[in-house]
Amino acid sequence: MNKNEIFRYQRYKWLSRDCKHLAARYRDFNLDNLLEAVVQATGRDGTQCVKVLKCLEGQYNKAFVLTMINGEELVARLPNPNAGPSFYTTASEVATRHFVREVLGIPVPRIYAWSADSPSSIEAEYIIEAKAEGHSLGSLWGRMSRSSQFGIIDQIVEIERKLASVSFHMQGCLYYTPDLKSKVPDVKGLDTMLSISPGLKIEDCRQLSCFGIGPSNDRNLWNGERHSMKLDRGPWTNPIHYVTALGSNELDWARCHAKPRMNYYRSTETPENPNEYLALLQRYLDIAPHLVPKQPCSEYDNINTLSHADLHLDNIFIDPETHRITSIIDWQLAAITPSFLQHPHPQMLELSLSPGSEEQRSREKELLEYYYKVTEKLNPSRAEAFNDPYLSTRVTPINLISGCWEGEDTFSLRESLIKVAAYWDQLRQDDAPCPVDFNVDELAEHERERELIGGAFKHRSAVRRRRTYSDRRDGSTGGV
Repeated sequence: MNKNEIFRYQRYKWLSRDCKHLAARYRDFNLDNLLEAVVQATGRDGTQCVKVLKCLEGQYNKAFVLTMINGEELVARLPNPNAGPSFYTTASEVATRHFVREVLGIPVPRIYAWSADSPSSIEAEYIIEAKAEGHSLGSLWGRMSRSSQFGIIDQIVEIERKLASVSFHMQGCLYYTPDLKSKVPDVKGLDTMLSISPGLKIEDCRQLSCFGIGPSNDRNLWNGERHSMKLDRGPWTNPIHYVTALGSNELDWARCHAKPRMNYYRSTETPENPNEYLALLQRYLDIAPHLVPKQPCSEYDNINTLSHADLHLDNIFIDPETHRITSIIDWQLAAITPSFLQHPHPQMLELSLSPGSEEQRSREKELLEYYYKVTEKLNPSRAEAFNDPYLSTRVTPINLISGCWEGEDTFSLRESLIKVAAYWDQLRQDDAPCPVDFNVDELAEHERERELIGGAFKHRSAVRRRRTYSDRRDGSTGGV
């Protein structure tokens, strides 16, 4: 394999804008210096790397399994340019993994060396880590007995309980305090700004002072022109601050960068005007504060906790004999958010979009119902946060707002706001009238667009709904 094959993306081709997609996934770096860094990370004099294996590529990272002369295997992972803001993406992942491994006791591969700065000898950000112990759950799940699958779910709920056991006073991402101070002034350590549940034992809370909460590394807040814009990326002090900031950020971007474009579901002759999008964003801003539960269904709704938003089967590793979870990988964009904005169940239990057999559907539903049952028993704070029967109506506009114009999904955003207005009597928590409305002509045009989209909208909505919880699923083996 030559170096160009190592640097470029090879897994997929795109029917549209292929060169642009490939460029966003091209990662150049100094391979020789990376191998030297791996040797140094082992801490063993005289060792050397004898084999480099490029892992199956994901959307956002290059990953390599590096075999040393003594048979030891390490993993080197380098984020692609499209992975997010270079410094914040890597710095936050490293601090988050340290926190969940050492403070919460969640099994995560150990990190040996890392750099969040591309101006290094390797010429890219990188993480050198232990290879994840065990086998990918995705390779075993379909062959496991029902009782074994239930046992895995029990362990997942316990991991989520540990994550929910620490509540933070702000929303954002975790970082090491010294790293954060180089970017953000007035950083405070976690020892002064979090609450710990009685069930969590932290022998020395002083270790928390090395962690702080900083800006979000959400790609939607940094992509394209946004990277150089002065946007509100947090940390945020409360959920209303957060949901309004998302709308304000998108409005600022759209005013400067949204251009007329064709939307053939509306017209084959007249371009879609950004002014209509600006008006839609203003409607979102008018209604956004009301989307946050002021009188939550539970005291836990607006508590900020750390979550892993992409617990799909390939991010979970288990011992094939005991079926005990040995590693959880892909913490790259883990964030601290209010419970009501987190996904109500792990990605691994998502019901299939494609039509399957009745037996398959029944099995999937049984596993999901079991998850909710165990969560209610072992992690009641999480279960209670999702008691609102209109929760999806509340959170959908929030999940859609960032990057909506570029994603060509203004229909879904408009649909979500129309739904909020339609269910206002059920959603409102005071006597305030609905701050937005849509006139007869607007609703009629929206329905015409729906008819032209047809079944594509139903499928696209389901896919987008999954992506709003985690658009960062990465097929790379990370800490495999």
